[in-house]
Amino acid sequence: MGIANQFFNDRQSLYRLFWAKPADILAAELRVSEQALNARCIELRIPRPMAGYWRAVAKGNAPSIPPLPQLETNDSFNIFSQTGLSQPPSIVRDKPSRSSKKAKPGGRQKSPSHSVAGAQLLFATKEILLKSSVTELGYYKPTKRKLLDVNVSDTGLSDAEAFLLKFFAAAEKSGFHVRLAGMSERLHRRDISASEEGGRDFLYPSLWKPTNESVISPEGISVGFSLVEIVEYVPAKRVKGRYVRDEKMISWSRGKNSAHLGYYSRHHIPCGRFRLQLYSPYEQEGWYQVFTQTKTCGLISQIPKIIKAAQSALPVLTKEIQAKKERAEAQRLQIEQQMIEYEKREAIRLKEEAYKQSVDELYGIMAKWAEDMRVEQFFTDVERDIQSCDPAMQEKLSERLKSAREFMQGETALQRLLKWRTPDERLK
Repeated sequence: MGIANQFFNDRQSLYRLFWAKPADILAAELRVSEQALNARCIELRIPRPMAGYWRAVAKGNAPSIPPLPQLETNDSFNIFSQTGLSQPPSIVRDKPSRSSKKAKPGGRQKSPSHSVAGAQLLFATKEILLKSSVTELGYYKPTKRKLLDVNVSDTGLSDAEAFLLKFFAAAEKSGFHVRLAGMSERLHRRDISASEEGGRDFLYPSLWKPTNESVISPEGISVGFSLVEIVEYVPAKRVKGRYVRDEKMISWSRGKNSAHLGYYSRHHIPCGRFRLQLYSPYEQEGWYQVFTQTKTCGLISQIPKIIKAAQSALPVLTKEIQAKKERAEAQRLQIEQQMIEYEKREAIRLKEEAYKQSVDELYGIMAKWAEDMRVEQFFTDVERDIQSCDPAMQEKLSERLKSAREFMQGETALQRLLKWRTPDERLK
């Protein structure tokens, strides 16, 4: 790790390396995870190649490399430092209770209230979201999809960040590792409802789907999780290209004269409350559990119950993994049996085809022999007729007959028979 630390501390060297090799190869050479490498570049404000850059390099038409920007001294986005993970200003810490005592000088300090790996993923996701477009309902819609499975609005991002940091810290304290699933794992993401009632409200294109499942993994077992900001179907009005709550109409619709209001516009508007879903990434219709924030109970207070639910789900997920392996093994055996049957059918087909080709070729040789016999009979008749011609013409006609015989001369029947192949010779 000495070489890795050297490059992590040298911003210029890391910038040159990141544009010289793909991130996965560079991470393997430096013996660090690709996520940690990307997080370090985010911290040092190092521009990274966009998707498709290395394909363009392979084709010889790579775009120009952006210059390394100046790093500001008051940059607060420090997520991968040698001394530990520093806290951005937007992170909400728990307020100390009034009865808590001040720490004594020289006393043991408490560990940070947020995890390292989870915070790295969260900060990297946050950076992409802040640069993304916002839909007319207020949800972030990033173009990059390899992010945490978080669907929130621009007004609810800080609250979601506060919850996720505490959730990740509690998960890692309980032995879980926060990460993005790899494409080779072939896991399944379960859809999550943004409706307050848990229904399937049609919010596309407001909500987006990640390419990699977000999971917490203890001992090789993965528990998928998704976070979505809940919507309320309320009166709304359009302001500067997006829908916002119409508080006046909401107040009127709750009054005694609401039946006389007539038609008014209603939309699904993010309400600042969230829903967390834990699910099995091994079965599309497998285990799952939903935790919803209400107006009286926040998600942060439900974190112990969430961690307990994830822990209690491990035996269930173990059975699902075993069932998935058994199905995969059964499918493998079925494919092997199908291949054996296919090879048998193919062997029979090739044998029949070889037999047919040999018969057709032999019939062709016989047909050619019969044609050669007719030609020879023709030349014999011509030779007999020449004998009855004028002696002065016989020599000239004989020369012409000789030329015709040479012109029509081909392979004999025996030569053709020697070139003929039997069915066994064809199969070889």
